[in-house]
Amino acid sequence: MSPWPHGDPREVVQRVLADGRFGRAPQHPGEKSWIDVLYDAIRDLWHRLTDPLNHVAGNSWFTTVLGIIVLVTVITLLTFVIVRFAARFSWSGARPGSAPAVTGFDADARTLLTRALDAAAAGRHHEAAALLWASALRALDEAGRVRFDPARTPGEWRRIVRDANFDAFARDAVVALFGDRGADAALVARMRETYDRIVVPA
Repeated sequence: MSPWPHGDPREVVQRVLADGRFGRAPQHPGEKSWIDVLYDAIRDLWHRLTDPLNHVAGNSWFTTVLGIIVLVTVITLLTFVIVRFAARFSWSGARPGSAPAVTGFDADARTLLTRALDAAAAGRHHEAAALLWASALRALDEAGRVRFDPARTPGEWRRIVRDANFDAFARDAVVALFGDRGADAALVARMRETYDRIVVPA
């Protein structure tokens, strides 16, 4: 009997099992791989989207273009919603317990500012930055410029306040509270200086 032209059958089986394509291939007769399932799902969604349009328009080219526009719009809206909720979650839940003093949102702006200055003097820069941010928001609420809402993200506050100084203040607050570099004395000093341009001293 002549040897098998592909080599030792055991070595061939080992090479097949080690091939990454083997894991993606169907393992049983009639079973689909996950790539086939994903493709079928996308194709089914595409037909559900374009068949009614093609029935109304009667033009396959126009239907394809319109279907792509609708699909891109839906994906864009879903991405926007995901990013928006992710930003809200990260703002409310980042660094839990790292700045316990910031939980005193029920305090007035002057009290929060005093606590911020005390924290800065003690070298607690992260806490000082958080308290400056809270004090500025409370001060704007007390002045009647905005309604205080701790659930808002910095981006939402910037769109509501619409002030260049506040934009810079909010950017520094995000860097101080959530950035990789964190807060330092220079950043807190810059926030303090911007704070005075945002909040009219009482």
